[in-house]
Amino acid sequence: MTELDPTRAKWVQMVAVIESRISDGTYPPGAKLPGILALCGEFSVAQVTARKALGDLRDRGLIRTENGIGSFVL
Repeated sequence: MTELDPTRAKWVQMVAVIESRISDGTYPPGAKLPGILALCGEFSVAQVTARKALGDLRDRGLIRTENGIGSFVL
C-alpha cells in the first residue's frame, strides 16, 4: 500500500506517484494501468478519487482510457 500525506489532496498525490511510475518506466508506453479497484486498494481511496486522478492524467495527455477496458500509458 502506498502511504499518502493526509495534509494534501489524495488525488494530486496519486497523480504524482503514477506520473513518476510512467517516467521511470514502471508503466512503459502501451502498458495497462491497474484498474480502479486496484488503485483504490493500493492508495486507500474512494473510487471517485481514483477516477479524478486518472482523469487528470488523461487530460494532461499521459494516458488514454477505453471504457470497459482500462487505462493505458501513451
